[in-house]
Amino acid sequence: MYEILSVFLAILLLVALVLLLKYKKKAAAADKFLLIEKEAAQIKNLYENLKRGYKNLEAQNESLKEKISSLEQKLKLLEKANLELLERKEQLQESKEKLELLHKQKQEMFAMALHDIKNPISAIKSYLDLLDSYDLTASEQQEIMEGLMASSEKIVRLAREITEVVISDDITENFNLQKTSLNDIIHSVYLQNVAYAENKKIKLINKSSNKLPPVNVDPMRIEEAIDNYVNNAIKYSEEGSEVIIKSYFNPKTVTVEVVDSGPGIREEDVERVFDKGVILDNKPTGGETRNGIGLWIVKHIVEKHGGKVWVKSKLGRGSTFGLELPIAQDE
Repeated sequence: MYEILSVFLAILLLVALVLLLKYKKKAAAADKFLLIEKEAAQIKNLYENLKRGYKNLEAQNESLKEKISSLEQKLKLLEKANLELLERKEQLQESKEKLELLHKQKQEMFAMALHDIKNPISAIKSYLDLLDSYDLTASEQQEIMEGLMASSEKIVRLAREITEVVISDDITENFNLQKTSLNDIIHSVYLQNVAYAENKKIKLINKSSNKLPPVNVDPMRIEEAIDNYVNNAIKYSEEGSEVIIKSYFNPKTVTVEVVDSGPGIREEDVERVFDKGVILDNKPTGGETRNGIGLWIVKHIVEKHGGKVWVKSKLGRGSTFGLELPIAQDE
């Protein structure tokens, strides 16, 4: 009996243990299920938060796109405005450069005309002095009248040029090119300066060739150039000296030289005598004025005609100023 009871109790205990184990498994599974549910709920909440965050980001992105689009439009407008400003700046710069060039051209042409008008005025004064000072033959009086006419015509022409420079807004240095012999030009320059030379007791001699071939030049301009050479030579020559005008030619060019026996030019100054505004140490022998542009005018005119200028000089032994022009070609 006792043994049967022990077995029964053992079986009950075993059954209880089995039931307990099953309960624990079910409880563990239930806890695990609750945990999974809780994690699922958390994941769902996280998903919902992420979804809401994404929608917010999407809305912000759309807003940013609109702002970027607006900024791009403004940028395009700014770029267009900037281009317009650059164009206006370029136009203003171009206008400024044109005005500066016009001003410079006016200054140069005005200075040239004013400089060259002094020579015929001085020539007229010298001729009038000769008329008052000497008993002249009919031939000498005729020569003086020719010189007065040539000088007067030159003054009228230069005065017209000055007027055109003052009133014009478009300065273009025009050259009226003509097939011309330099013989008449040189003779006219001689007539305009011979009285000036005689008043300073300087002998002006014309040794030019009488058979110069024609050159294609503006006669008035080339006359200005040669006149500046001759007038300059007389200005710096001493009493009792000579100024000689020479001309010669070769198959390609015609050359005019003005030779004086004045003070000459230092070697270091020879290179810059044709520069604008250069005034050397030598002083005019008659107290005449000087402004340093006479020789620059010669160079400017001759080079515009495709020619060249030069000077040969030694200090104390006089100077030779020359210009060379191409012979006119037959068409």
